[in-house]
Amino acid sequence: MVERKEYLAKLWEWKDEHIIKVVTGIRRCGKSVLLEQFKDRLHLAGVEAEQIISINFEDLEFEELLDYKVLYRYIKERLCSDKMTYIFLDEIQNVP
Repeated sequence: MVERKEYLAKLWEWKDEHIIKVVTGIRRCGKSVLLEQFKDRLHLAGVEAEQIISINFEDLEFEELLDYKVLYRYIKERLCSDKMTYIFLDEIQNVP
C-alpha cells in the first residue's frame, strides 16, 4: 500500500477545522485507502473509536442510510458532545 504523505499531511492540517473536506478522484485511484490511512493516523494520535463514524454506501449494512433523514439521525446519535467527531462517507457517487 502506497502512503500518500502529501495528501495525508494536507488532511492533517485541516483535521480539527469545522469544515467539510472532500476527497475526489477517478475510480480506484486510492481515495478509500487514503481515508483509511487518515483514520489510522487519528487512532495513533489518540482519537478514540467512538469519535470516528465511517459509512461506506456500497456496503449493504448502510443501505437504509441512503435516505437523508435516516442518515442524519444515524450520525446525530453517534456524535461525541465533548470531543471532535470525524465522519467519513465513502462511495457516495452512487447515491440516488
